[in-house]
Amino acid sequence: MRYNNTECVCIWRKTMAEKIVLVDGYSLMYRAFHALPILDNGEGVYTNAVYGFMNMLLKVLSEEAPQYLAVAFDEHEKTFRHIHYDAYKAGRAPTPEELRPQIPLIREMLEKMGVPQLSLKGYEADDLLGTVSQMCEDKKIECVIVTGDRDAYQLAGDYTTILYTKRGITETERVTSQWIYDKYGVTPKKMIDIKGLMGDASDNIPGVPGVGEKTAIKLVTQFGSLEEALDKAETELKGAVRMRLIENREQALDSKYLATIVRDAPLEFDFEKARIGSFQPVVELMRKLKLRSLVEKVQKFTGEDENASDKEITEADAPKKPVVSLEGASALENAIDEILKSGAKAVSAFVGERFSLATDQGDRFSMNMDGDLLSPGIQVWEILIALKAFSNSAQIRLVFHNIKAFDGDIAPFEKIAEDAMLAAYVLNPQRNGKTLEENCAFSDVPFSRECPADSLLMLFEKQTLDMQRDGVWDLYREVELPLAFVLRDMEDAGFRVDTDYLLSLGKIYKARIDDITGKIMEEAGAKGAGVNLNSPKQLAKLLYEDMGIKPLKGGKAGQSTAQEILEELSEDYPICALILEYRKYQKLNSTYVEGLIPKCGKDGRIHTSFEQAVTGTGRISSRDPNLQNIPVRTELGREIRRAFVAGEGCVLVDADYSQIELRVLAHMSGDSGMQGAFNRDEDIHTRTAAEVYGVEIENVSREMRSNAKAVNFGIVYGISDFGLAKNIGVSRYEAAEFIKKYLDRYPNVKRYMDEQVAVGKAQGYVSTMLGRRRYLPELQSSSFNMRSFGERAAMNSPIQGTAADIIKLAMVRVHKELKNRNLKSHLILQVHDELIVEAVESEKELVQEILISGMESVTRLSVPLKAELSTGGNWNECKS
Repeated sequence: MRYNNTECVCIWRKTMAEKIVLVDGYSLMYRAFHALPILDNGEGVYTNAVYGFMNMLLKVLSEEAPQYLAVAFDEHEKTFRHIHYDAYKAGRAPTPEELRPQIPLIREMLEKMGVPQLSLKGYEADDLLGTVSQMCEDKKIECVIVTGDRDAYQLAGDYTTILYTKRGITETERVTSQWIYDKYGVTPKKMIDIKGLMGDASDNIPGVPGVGEKTAIKLVTQFGSLEEALDKAETELKGAVRMRLIENREQALDSKYLATIVRDAPLEFDFEKARIGSFQPVVELMRKLKLRSLVEKVQKFTGEDENASDKEITEADAPKKPVVSLEGASALENAIDEILKSGAKAVSAFVGERFSLATDQGDRFSMNMDGDLLSPGIQVWEILIALKAFSNSAQIRLVFHNIKAFDGDIAPFEKIAEDAMLAAYVLNPQRNGKTLEENCAFSDVPFSRECPADSLLMLFEKQTLDMQRDGVWDLYREVELPLAFVLRDMEDAGFRVDTDYLLSLGKIYKARIDDITGKIMEEAGAKGAGVNLNSPKQLAKLLYEDMGIKPLKGGKAGQSTAQEILEELSEDYPICALILEYRKYQKLNSTYVEGLIPKCGKDGRIHTSFEQAVTGTGRISSRDPNLQNIPVRTELGREIRRAFVAGEGCVLVDADYSQIELRVLAHMSGDSGMQGAFNRDEDIHTRTAAEVYGVEIENVSREMRSNAKAVNFGIVYGISDFGLAKNIGVSRYEAAEFIKKYLDRYPNVKRYMDEQVAVGKAQGYVSTMLGRRRYLPELQSSSFNMRSFGERAAMNSPIQGTAADIIKLAMVRVHKELKNRNLKSHLILQVHDELIVEAVESEKELVQEILISGMESVTRLSVPLKAELSTGGNWNECKS
């Protein structure tokens, strides 16, 4: 026993023969849901919470080895605490839409596993955990409570341990009576007094205002209980704490009542019914949800196995050999020589904290990265040199995870490489991961920390079958995989930047910023002194409080400095227009002058990073810096583009698809009116205006064409009447009429859009022409907004995605042709529908031919693909 001045804490523990694991059901569900990215099973059924919950449960069971298991759930009704305090747990966020359908799946799994699910009207799950744990204390049965709620700390005892889920689904804290004493200096029961004083925002328990955890612990340690602290506050405390306790006595007592977990709820609990039996009945449901690694874990836990013919695809054909630790490049080269002699047909290479290598023959190797004098390591460039030995093999496929990210020459692997990250993206763009571990989780493949390359090989074996099953193998092999090497060459080539020009532009912008700042201060007068124009909070105070500008909407929410609000206010308040002007120049200077110059390398070029496995539609994005958002529509934006120049002796050749998404829409919808306009090489926006307004082509005004253009592109993006009204400056009624007339004139467009929504609902996804899928679980949501988003995505994803697939395929073709002809010209940038080649002057005409041929003949549609060429010494000249 160990004592302090007021408490007795037992630190002796008995070795117990029996043990029960009690789980706080909803707590673990929420923890699992938020710990993992949103996952679905490929058929639109969300599974991240299911996977996380069951994974953690099986992990706990394996580590704790209990004889009994039960899971407690809250009833969806008010409890005695709500009756006592009607604001109890008020303000809690609703259950996330993606979690809601997973709850019955988890409960169904528990039912099939034979696990008692405890609930009791009028009580919370905590009370049931408290009641059963008290039974365990009485019976001297060891009890482990799994929860993410610190309220349960009060339940720790001689036989009860709290397994607190700290972070994610794997990191836990083992909370015992001793742990609580060491951390807080009190016994577990006194945690209730601490909670009564400090309150709990998550449960809306008020506590004593102004009393935090440190003060609460100090008071309970000093007085022994909340009641004693309240009774002696007037005579033994001073200052603000004294007054707070005196003034909030009843509230503190109520808070302690609310925080106290019931240990004797009228719950009928039979330990024998909680005895762990066979989990085999749950396997079929896990398979249905495509949670294969959970099947393996269930069988491992229960010691049950399936028939050999029903083994999981992720199990390697060959028996696994021990991981061999290598030291130095020569050891790696020797290992690769042995692999080449072994008859291996698939090899995986993974660079992480360590470098690992695995083969389909069961060989596994690992070695330090970098290393030190005592433990020699290896550099990435040395790895790539050693791996080049595989490029001479006619039979070996070399599997990577994001090969484009390798720092070194990857060109030798172009004919033998596979990429599991790209495969994950092709299989489901919405759930592909950045890391190997994430993609293993998505595909339900066990992840090995000892030899990650082993998991990589198993992952790609499964992905290969999945891609063939889903009809996206060609998309992966013909588009995404070769594109990785194209993008890498583009990154290495870079885009030359005239930094002197940018510096001079920066001086002009700064002078303009200073001028505008002065005018803003003139408008604000003395009230503007010291205001930071880059602070929305300070600006809001200046405009709405100090200057008395009337907000467009009531309340604090109306005091916004967002662009659309300031634009409306600008008509009456010149300072608002000046602030918008200030922001425009400030962004141009900070993002495109001060932001770009540091990104220029020693070669005078910016080397952006292209991301091909990020967007849901298949589009390529650019980062660090993002060269796809350089402004083009304004003169100020065009000034920035002038800084991007061709290298010495070169010219920029720009090829831009003309209205590719509308051409794809015409093809996929089969609308004869739209197809006819493109086949006659008419201006589609003028033709649309003539059709909708009922006038001859020659009578279409600029405004008519502009409105028709907004509808044409708006239809592709699933625009609403509200959105169109805002875009073209008409009433919502007029916009709705415009859309109706448009769809009346192009009836197959409406039919196609409706069909895509129906297809999305029926099969859980829609597809591009090349088979790229966009999964749409939102279509099954109970939320109107989520369903509406899903419907828009169902309509526009096949169009946008097909356009993205076409330009990716064109990039592969153009890049290949430039190489095959041994040209010195390079593809250097892709911006949505636009390709830019830095062409040697003498190769300009040939490059133009390659671009036109590669882009216009890359695939056959019912309407012609058309690319428009331009050239110039800088990017802006190309677009002039």
